[in-house]
Amino acid sequence: KMRRCRHHHQPFLKALFHRMEKGASLMRRMSSISSTSSTSSGSVWLKAVVHKHAFIGSSSTSSSPKSMSSTASFPFSPVQSKHYASVLERTIFQPWSRKFIDSVPMPLSGEKVLDVASGTGATSREIAAILGNEDRFSRVVGIDSSEGMVEEAKRREDIFAEKRAKNEKTREDLDLPAPITYEVVPMEEWKSEEDQFDRAYCHQGAQFFTDRERALTNVFKSLKPGAHFNVAVWAPVKGQKLFEVLRDCLIECEKEEWVPILLKPFSYSGDFESTSRVDAIDRLETDLIKAGFENVDVIFEADKVRFDSLDEALKVISVAPFGQELISDAKLFEKFTRKFKMKMLTEGSDINDGDRASNDDLSQRIKSGTDGGDEVNVTMMSFFAHCNKPWAAGGIQSSSFKC
Repeated sequence: KMRRCRHHHQPFLKALFHRMEKGASLMRRMSSISSTSSTSSGSVWLKAVVHKHAFIGSSSTSSSPKSMSSTASFPFSPVQSKHYASVLERTIFQPWSRKFIDSVPMPLSGEKVLDVASGTGATSREIAAILGNEDRFSRVVGIDSSEGMVEEAKRREDIFAEKRAKNEKTREDLDLPAPITYEVVPMEEWKSEEDQFDRAYCHQGAQFFTDRERALTNVFKSLKPGAHFNVAVWAPVKGQKLFEVLRDCLIECEKEEWVPILLKPFSYSGDFESTSRVDAIDRLETDLIKAGFENVDVIFEADKVRFDSLDEALKVISVAPFGQELISDAKLFEKFTRKFKMKMLTEGSDINDGDRASNDDLSQRIKSGTDGGDEVNVTMMSFFAHCNKPWAAGGIQSSSFKC
C-alpha cells in the first residue's frame, strides 16, 4: 500500500483554487457583458464565444487514438454481462470489492447505502452482508446504466437467496444480508430524494460515466450531510501485465482500433496511453472536489489476481464489446490465442517456480493453457478514494467535520 504524502493539504488547496477560479470567471463574464451590451461589439463577442465552443466541440470528436480513450464506447450487453459475471466477478471483482470495502470506512448496520455503477452486484452483495438484516433500516440500492448488468445482478441474487434458503434448514444462526434493490438508469440521469443515503460506493464505474461532473453531483445530492463516498478506479495499465499482453496481442493482430476500448477501464485520466498515476489521482481528486466533496484522500493498492489456467485468463477478452467478434473469427482468434499464451508464458504471469518456459516445453504449455503450474497470477492496481459530503452547506470553509 502506498499513501500519498501530500493528500492532507492538496485537496483543500484544489478546492480553494476551484472556488476562486469560479468567482473570477463569473466576474470576468459580468464585466464583459456589461461593457459590450450597449454597443454592437456585443454581438461580435457573442459570435466569437459561440464559434469558440463550436470549435472545441468539433475538436473533441477527433478520431485520434488519445481522444478515443475518453469517448470509447464500452456497453454491456446481456451476453457480455454473463461473461462478466462468470469470468471477472469471481477472479477480480469479488476479491477487489472486499479489499476496497476493507480499505475505507465500513458500512454500519442500519444504514442506507448507495452502490453506484453496481454492475453484476459483487460490491452490493458484499455491503449487504456487512450490514446484515438485524436492523430493519439496513438497505442497499444498486444503480447501473446497463439493463444486462442489472438483470444478471438480480439473477445472481436469486441464486444466492436459494442457497441461503437451503442453509437455513440446517443453520438457525445464519446471518442474512440486508435487502438489495437494483435500478436501471445512468447515474447522469438518476433522480433521487436529496439527503437520503448514509454512504455511497462506486467500484470501478466512474471511468464509464459519460458526464462525470453530472454523475458525481447526483451522488453528492443523494447523500446526507457528513455521509461518506468511496470511489475505486483502476490505475494506468502500465505494470498490469494481463491487460498489457492483451493490448499487445491486439496490436500484433492488426486490431489497433480495439485498444482504446480494451483499456477504457484504465483511462480515468482521459488517455489510455498515459502511464502517470499522479495525473489519474489529480483528476480523481479534482472531480470529487468539483462535485462538492471534501476531505478527499486517495491511496494506491496493488494485489494479485488468480486464474486457474491461461485459458481462464484468456476469457477476459470475451467481456470486451469486441470480444464476440474476435472469438467468432476462428483464424484471427487462433492467432490471438497463440500470441497471448506465448507472451504470458515468457513475460506476463508471475511464475512461482522462478523458471520461464523453455523452448522444449513451450509448445506443449501453449497447447495445454498452463504456465507449468495450476494457476496464473497477475498483478492488478487500483486507486481508492475516500471523501465526505460537508456537514454544513458552505462546505470546507464552514464545516468543522474532519475525517
